[in-house]
Amino acid sequence: MRAIISGIVLSGLLLTGATPAKAPLARDLTVAKWRTDVAAIAPGVAAPDPATASPAQVAGFFTGLSAGQRETLARRDPALVGNLDGVPVALRYEANERVVPEVSRIPGRLLGYDPRGDGRAIVVLGDLATARHIAVLVPGMGWGATNLLGAAGQAGNHPLAAARAVFDEAHRLDPRAPVAVLVWLGYDPPQGLDPLVARSERAEAGAPALRRFLEALPEESVTLLCHSYGAVVCGRAAQGMRAGDLVALAAPGLDVSTVDELRTAARVWAARTPDDPIRFAPHVRVAGFGHGADPVAPGFGARVLRTGTARGHEGYYAPGTESLTNLARIVLGLTAEVSRADSV
Repeated sequence: MRAIISGIVLSGLLLTGATPAKAPLARDLTVAKWRTDVAAIAPGVAAPDPATASPAQVAGFFTGLSAGQRETLARRDPALVGNLDGVPVALRYEANERVVPEVSRIPGRLLGYDPRGDGRAIVVLGDLATARHIAVLVPGMGWGATNLLGAAGQAGNHPLAAARAVFDEAHRLDPRAPVAVLVWLGYDPPQGLDPLVARSERAEAGAPALRRFLEALPEESVTLLCHSYGAVVCGRAAQGMRAGDLVALAAPGLDVSTVDELRTAARVWAARTPDDPIRFAPHVRVAGFGHGADPVAPGFGARVLRTGTARGHEGYYAPGTESLTNLARIVLGLTAEVSRADSV
């Protein structure tokens, strides 16, 4: 009972200022239409099943098409092409910008967009095709496609503002570094005062999508920056994922007791500001409530990074802080330069 009550209370403490998204009507994403269109455009070529084909299989399918065939599919099925991992990046941008023509209001390119439910979206800052260092930000509760892509509020605690801060700080440290920073909202976070924030169902559902997305990225240095409930998603996705570093920021837990239980080859980092209310989260798992051990505790086994003057639950990406500089160092592979703390 204590875990249930604490989870509900913390869901109120950790509201990001984001309001629940109200998505437009879903567009046609049916597999039947996809197969019909592929048969018409490329007779005799088997259409990859969007639900089961690996990113490598999808990439192979599109490689075998002519430029004209690829363009035609993007026009006929933009919602599917724009969200299918393995589709060439430029074609995904083109398809999504057909679905969301007002996307020019965001400071990046739209690599994914699905309006169903609260909506999902993936935004890229920088040139993903040439990047040698890729950061993937996984936001926590309260976000959906509408407020993520909204014209207002892309500052302060907004994930796109955080992405911009990481991008700018990486270029401050190394002006010539080829860096891309992505906001990955490819799962359905808990919204508002939702007791699901104290449970893991949303994270479990999102983890396979995150692993699949990482498979489709260029084989370069990939860092996951996971905030709040987003860290639970990253923890659930850790086993077998293709990323060099996983950073848990303001995490209520990763649904494990130690780093070893994540079964990941990635370096695992954690950080918490001194006044972050997430410190009050009960680090237990009882009857499906709670998210396990404290990631910044000495016995957990994560590399704890210093946050300096960063404050609160949303301050980890604040410009000028030791926290932001450390995150940019990890993204650039400068791990020996990260200032570390024994524990928080």
